[in-house]
Amino acid sequence: MPQPIMRVLGWLRGQPQATRVVIAVGLPVGFALIGLGLWLDYVNWWPTHGYALNLISGLTGACFGVPFALVGLDYLSRNQAAYRETVETRVRAAAAVDSFVTSLLDVSNGRSLDEVTNLVHDLSTQVGNIRLLRDGDPARDAAERAFLTDFDRLMPSPHGRPRERWGAFTIRSDDIKKFRLWRTDVKYRWRKLDGMLGQKDGGWIDKATETAGHQAAELLMLDGRNPWRLRSRDGQSGVESMRNFLEDLAGLCEAATALVAATR
Repeated sequence: MPQPIMRVLGWLRGQPQATRVVIAVGLPVGFALIGLGLWLDYVNWWPTHGYALNLISGLTGACFGVPFALVGLDYLSRNQAAYRETVETRVRAAAAVDSFVTSLLDVSNGRSLDEVTNLVHDLSTQVGNIRLLRDGDPARDAAERAFLTDFDRLMPSPHGRPRERWGAFTIRSDDIKKFRLWRTDVKYRWRKLDGMLGQKDGGWIDKATETAGHQAAELLMLDGRNPWRLRSRDGQSGVESMRNFLEDLAGLCEAATALVAATR
């Protein structure tokens, strides 16, 4: 059977029963009435039967008009439903993104997403420079103190107490608890958001950014990536954990930025 006919039959099978009956009955009857009208015209029957002419003409028009009207209304209703679904999906996605961004920025001293993203990149550069300096080098000690001061501005400890060395992250229970709860909430919000990312054909953002965000959420503050849970209290362990933490935080910020732009 030709492909266009198969498509028509497939479409017809997807319609309500009443629509299928109207189309299946109306079109054949309409063609039959056309044939009847042509034959009656041939035998010159119409001139003496004006009322019958009007009646059959109207019925013929209805046999074709009603099915085509149903097809048109079905097309419009499907388009409207698809549009509503698209709008509702975008609204839900925007709400999920806002919830995730709010959670992500919860410990960032009231800064915006753009500000946090820029500060994270600056802090990552500082950590990279610290790694190039030798332990015991006065320049490294100064660079670490400057870094910790800047980090405190981004993510202050409870009550604003300064962290003056790497070990300070691990000795304050309120500091540890605050960021453990933050991590739990961020991961929860990301998982809810991640469930919505596949609801749009082609995704909301480019696959590389989405994958990086997903990986960052899964790795956030695991062993070796958590300044509040160091393997040892030496400076090298603190620097490596902080470098990995900032890398994950940067991935989440970039994913959040892309998602905010895509859902507005």
